[in-house]
Amino acid sequence: MNIDDRIERRLGHDTGAGVLVDLDAVSPVSHLESPIGRGPAIERLLDALSPAFSGSLPPSTYVHGPKGSGKSAVVAALFSRLATHSGPPRAIQTSTRAVEPTLPGFVYVDARRASTRFRLYHDALAAVTDESVPEHGIGTDDLADSLRNAIDTGPDVVVAVDHANEPETPSAMTLVEWLTDVSGHIVPVCLGRDPPDAIEWRPDATVAFARYRRHVLVELLTSRCSTGLGRDALTHDQVREIGEWASGDAHDALAAITGAAINAERAGASTIRPTDLDEGIDRVPKPSAALGRVLALSESRRRLLYELVSLPDSERSSVSVATETIASRRTVDLSASTVRRVLYELADAELLDRVTVQQSDGKGRPPSRLVPRFPTLVYRELFDRTSRFG
Repeated sequence: MNIDDRIERRLGHDTGAGVLVDLDAVSPVSHLESPIGRGPAIERLLDALSPAFSGSLPPSTYVHGPKGSGKSAVVAALFSRLATHSGPPRAIQTSTRAVEPTLPGFVYVDARRASTRFRLYHDALAAVTDESVPEHGIGTDDLADSLRNAIDTGPDVVVAVDHANEPETPSAMTLVEWLTDVSGHIVPVCLGRDPPDAIEWRPDATVAFARYRRHVLVELLTSRCSTGLGRDALTHDQVREIGEWASGDAHDALAAITGAAINAERAGASTIRPTDLDEGIDRVPKPSAALGRVLALSESRRRLLYELVSLPDSERSSVSVATETIASRRTVDLSASTVRRVLYELADAELLDRVTVQQSDGKGRPPSRLVPRFPTLVYRELFDRTSRFG
């Protein structure tokens, strides 16, 4: 929050704004332009990229760490800033002569949105050219040729590809092969959760992210809440409670706070009450899948998950009951068998859990029910807002 915003809040100009003032400011799928509490990690990344500042290509790099440790926030923000410095040569004066190294281009791509060779080339090309890149009517090979030409006539490019090695995304090895097939002037930087020895790709350098320390996470949450929530909507003790519960995972902490704020808003409360905080925490399963994975699914799969999490407990008592109910919805144009198949696929992708239902008579095979493995309160709110506002 900048100084002007802080003054406005003290003057009371945001009075009556409600508990949830700015969803994006506290949403676990949104990132700040300047990440909080990750100075050492930024320095390690800059160390790995340091050859670029003297006109050489940096090493291929693998950035790894657990969910909610700030990898995406830091790399996206850093590459966005570095991109503003790339392009024409910058004169650097030495003791003997002036040299003019060209800073390479820096591109950030999310594999959740670019999980195919076509999408990867499309998004990378869109980032290195000022011309519009068509979505249709062009082949993958044509995109590769256009990307190759753009790099051949411009500076080298460092491409960061986020969220490698997830159930819905290619492996780091595959992504690197796709990029290096285009040009030897592309340096890959892949981000993932798996440790380096658990993946096939062998990068030249690695940068590790650890979970947030508790006091750093509390600082991050306090900053985000100061912008996203109404004045005095959340106490410092409540922020500390969330920070302790989240065990260093910023995604889960923000999901719990956002869920608590949503619950308070729906109840017409002016602050987040203890019951709201409990509800926010309860709606974030442990372990939790990242909401970004869910939001990157196709529209039809997002709709099925929305319908599932909107069902009352009585209609989620078994897979059969849930699928029949979802298939009967006016917004779902799928048969019950197709709904069942897709939900099972989402369970295989670890977005849902299949939990055996206890039977009192003990006869026959016990039925199972589907339990979401992602923050449901926040997901429903994000889905509703997208449906309303597009």
